[in-house]
Amino acid sequence: MVVLPVSMVEEIRALPIEKANPTVAHAHNLLGSYTKMDLILRSNLHFRMIQTRLTPMLGSLTGPMEDEVEYGLNHHFPSSEEWTRMKPYHTILELVARTSARVFVGLPLCRSEKWLEISTQFTEQIFVSVCFMRLFPTWTHPILSKLMPSIWKGHDYIRQSQKLLVPEILHRKELMATGKLARDIQDTLLSWMIECADASESDPKHLAHLEIVISLAAIHTSQMNAVHVLYDLCAHPECFEEIREEIREVARKQEGWQKTSYAQLRKLDSFMKESQRFNPPSMLSYHRVMQGRHVLSDGTVLPSGSHICMPVNAIQMDPEVTTNPEVFDGFRYYKQRQTPGEGHLHQFATTEKNLLNFGHGKYACPGRFFASLEIKVILVRLIMNYDFKFVDGGGRPPNLRAHEFLFPNPDGELLIRFRGSDAESPF
Repeated sequence: MVVLPVSMVEEIRALPIEKANPTVAHAHNLLGSYTKMDLILRSNLHFRMIQTRLTPMLGSLTGPMEDEVEYGLNHHFPSSEEWTRMKPYHTILELVARTSARVFVGLPLCRSEKWLEISTQFTEQIFVSVCFMRLFPTWTHPILSKLMPSIWKGHDYIRQSQKLLVPEILHRKELMATGKLARDIQDTLLSWMIECADASESDPKHLAHLEIVISLAAIHTSQMNAVHVLYDLCAHPECFEEIREEIREVARKQEGWQKTSYAQLRKLDSFMKESQRFNPPSMLSYHRVMQGRHVLSDGTVLPSGSHICMPVNAIQMDPEVTTNPEVFDGFRYYKQRQTPGEGHLHQFATTEKNLLNFGHGKYACPGRFFASLEIKVILVRLIMNYDFKFVDGGGRPPNLRAHEFLFPNPDGELLIRFRGSDAESPF
């Protein structure tokens, strides 16, 4: 693996996919030939649907997401006004999985406990497999893959997804043919894939497999971002009320909560971005596998087949990139957006050459706008309706790291209480 300096971002960005391929790199990172994540090399249907259907439809999907967050909170969060212990890693995972499923597969399937298990546990098994197998030379991987329970379980979850989704896919195809598919089911990622798949992509088993691949990409990254934000808010409790006041002000200005309200939450957006700067999902990003020999402008030779990337964390913590990078400033990007001409920049979902958590350029993460909205929908409800603090005055639970991956502590605990008469969620 070749780790390149940030000065090469724009040069790599300009290379066509035929020269520097990000999809091959993702499949390689996830040991696709063993985990069956190499499916993404045979079809980019999910990528196309996120770009052309999901992102443009986010406005109309906001209401269903809010509805599912409310449903999830009623099932997974306490209603007591007394302080109660909770492990946010697990409760937020359930909440994100439900909310994502509402958009990906729709009602009633999104509330199926079997689907929620498949969509969350598949990802767990993939990362267990990847983190373990990377400890050993590549020549051992064909042997290890046949011996590892996490590989078996991952494959089994693919089969379970197909058993659950194939009948649903066939049923939706019949309804589409007769024009009887309900609008709320039509506006889901699964239905869009059924509608737009070409002949090589339309096999129901293929579509079911793609659904859990999308879940892998979406659920845990949003969950980890939301958990990091809660931990960081508890570490900087003075920010709670300032964000609450911003939410109140937006609701007042718009005479009630609307689909467009989330875009006005500049302080919350800034806090999310600063939290991600301190807690990136990976220390490395901007991955490519070279499809042919290439010589960079500085003379560096990249052989065909070489895997290149950028050191995200090192770049973001560089004083030349970020002023006082070691200081957590939740409203850092809010203040930057006050600069004339920069109001549209420095957002959680926008990419910049110095902020590469979502990549940059044409092949940046297509689901980042959905992730941003989903996290905000969840956080607005949590921040307005609940109080949070560390247990017994303790500090932020330390992150865990495996290879380049960074995770919020699954065993970390917070104290939570319902705000009672002070609860004021705008939706």
